[in-house]
Amino acid sequence: MKFLFLFSMLACALLRADPAAVWDKEMMPILENYCFDCHADGSKKGDFSFENFPTIASMQANRSIWKRVRENLTMELMPPIDKDQPSRDERKKLVAWIDAAVFPIDPKNPDPGRVTLRRLNTFEYQNTVRDLVGVTPDTSLLPPDDGGYGFDNIADVLSLSPAHVEAYLTTAANTLDEVYGKTSPPSKDIPPNTLSGSPAFDGEEFSMYTGGTRSIALREKPGKYKVTFRLGGEQAGDEPVKAVITLGKEKKAIEIPKRTPEKFSITTDIGPDANLLAIEFTNDFWDEKTKGDRNLIIHGITLEGPLDGGPKRAAVLFPPRKEKMTDDQYAALVLSNFLSHAFRRPATEDEIARHYAFVKKNRKPGQSLEDAMRPAFEAALISPQFLFRELHAVYSLEKPGAVVPVPELALAARMSYFLWSSTPDDTTLAQAAAGQLRQNFTEEMNRLIRDPKSSALIDRFFGQWLQYQDADFIPVDTKLYPAVNDQLRKAMVKETRTFCEDLWKNNLPITRLIDADYTYVNERLARHYKISNVSGDDFRKVPLQDPQRRGILTQGSILVLTSNPNRTSPVKRGKWVLETLLDQAPPPPPPNVPSLAPPSHSSTARSMREQLEAHRKDAACASCHKLMDGIGFSFEAFDVDGSRRPDGFDSQGVLSTGERVDSPAALAKIIAEQRAGVFHRAFAAKLLTFALGRGLDYYDHPAIDKIVASAAKENHTLHAYLRATMVSFPFQYYRK
Repeated sequence: MKFLFLFSMLACALLRADPAAVWDKEMMPILENYCFDCHADGSKKGDFSFENFPTIASMQANRSIWKRVRENLTMELMPPIDKDQPSRDERKKLVAWIDAAVFPIDPKNPDPGRVTLRRLNTFEYQNTVRDLVGVTPDTSLLPPDDGGYGFDNIADVLSLSPAHVEAYLTTAANTLDEVYGKTSPPSKDIPPNTLSGSPAFDGEEFSMYTGGTRSIALREKPGKYKVTFRLGGEQAGDEPVKAVITLGKEKKAIEIPKRTPEKFSITTDIGPDANLLAIEFTNDFWDEKTKGDRNLIIHGITLEGPLDGGPKRAAVLFPPRKEKMTDDQYAALVLSNFLSHAFRRPATEDEIARHYAFVKKNRKPGQSLEDAMRPAFEAALISPQFLFRELHAVYSLEKPGAVVPVPELALAARMSYFLWSSTPDDTTLAQAAAGQLRQNFTEEMNRLIRDPKSSALIDRFFGQWLQYQDADFIPVDTKLYPAVNDQLRKAMVKETRTFCEDLWKNNLPITRLIDADYTYVNERLARHYKISNVSGDDFRKVPLQDPQRRGILTQGSILVLTSNPNRTSPVKRGKWVLETLLDQAPPPPPPNVPSLAPPSHSSTARSMREQLEAHRKDAACASCHKLMDGIGFSFEAFDVDGSRRPDGFDSQGVLSTGERVDSPAALAKIIAEQRAGVFHRAFAAKLLTFALGRGLDYYDHPAIDKIVASAAKENHTLHAYLRATMVSFPFQYYRK
């Protein structure tokens, strides 16, 4: 923090001075010593030359290039490692000048940034429709969302293609089928071999060759169900095969006259407790003389239901109808209610009239008003007013460049989609519609944070930021790591999810992510980690006895994610820490860099450390690997599958800033203490990116500083960061 203070003081001093004069007098001598051989005097390595930027205005016109220059200086990627290097003070001077001259910020006139028309992503769409009509839509038809800046809610990449429109139409129709209770009831096959009892099944035909009962206990949600047995029989003697089928308290005696299967059904109500599904063979027969054998053959069992369990018409669709209300009056009430919820603002009279005109035009003779209104609901669910957010900013009448507050109704949506990935509820909408949201903002923020819907943050923010969900499908060589099956993968993902959920539920400091001395495991994962005294499938909090394990750094999901299928990868692990936890993504590798050799048990095979050391002898690679490798080596005591390796693996690493580390725990201590300021700023930047749905720019830096400073007053707890993000200038304002 002392460094950041001194750095900001230096930047302020340069800002007060004439930037052009400082450039000529102080910056040019440094650049001439270290940079001009490659980037001036006719040379333009990396397609960059200082000669292309004779004025500060020309630099400001190409800020993306100068952003890269700044990053290369800050991360010590330039000059190349085999060239003379400027001192730390000289680097600070150059970076401070770039900040002051190329990226000037006026604290008295902050810039909240522009907004882009923002389509609901698939997760937001699913949650919004669920909260609107009471049914979770099947979104499998929707094209996958593109991502940007690590998240799938970035406005610039959420386009609307013809394929989207067609899929939205079908999805809306299918969802309303379910709302109106017009879908087929759920059904599932019950394999005959899951029924227990006597006699044992004979062969593959599931033949009951003697009298007895086979049964299974069903646990289904209460309702009316239908069970269908497909049965045939080996006939012998004077009567057909006889049986009794049972579902719950209902029994039915049947006769099966042929060998070819026929269907026999029972329909009945079942309750919430275990319900018996059974079949009893009641007239076994065997004739020793003729060898006639009467047997019952079960070909299949299907359970359908609940038959009456189709969702009832959601209350949000059809509020109570008062006596003597005409159809026109009731339709206006229904549409006002539905459209106001769907559009996340009070519906206009014109919108209500337009949708009702559509209803009246298409209403069939004798059709109920409720059924006739369905097309209006479908139309609303594919309306731009429903599918898009930030319409207020894109189509506002403000003068270009004007900085104005986000309207309260739009602010309500910003809050709910940030925390819930869903539409605002009635409480927030009512306050916004009455112009009272900002005056009650603190209370409303806290209410939304405490609401169970905020668990969406775990899957959408933490899941994408930390990428732990990818461990479910990251390729792993199961010949080398046979323990990595679907069960273990799911346990690893749930460990990290439960860990992050605990952070939210208990409002813990965010540094707990990296320095916690506990985790959450079930029996399967505990056995893999060699943690004792854990039994059962439930996840529970356990202390980490291994002094090298800390926080998410040594959780299986992260270690699998940052490995290659057949070996660990110090480079991937170092890159993940830099990019994810410190927001210091190294540049992509230069082209034509050869891959490292695969692992080998040969005594002549070079170790991973030896290969990387040889790799770093290439000056084009050395600067970036200096940033990553020291971090990555500290993880070498942990294998691809998250298990501890046997002793003998060298996990010594040196960070680019000079500190020595020998384990993830040592690295966690440095990040949580010496580099806590960097980690907190990185977290604030990621959270603000997710909240705004856009990439951050230089003018967002003051907002990040304020978020961190505000959270510091509450020990950097997660809820403090959420509140500070929602009161930040770019969250509350926008530039037209």
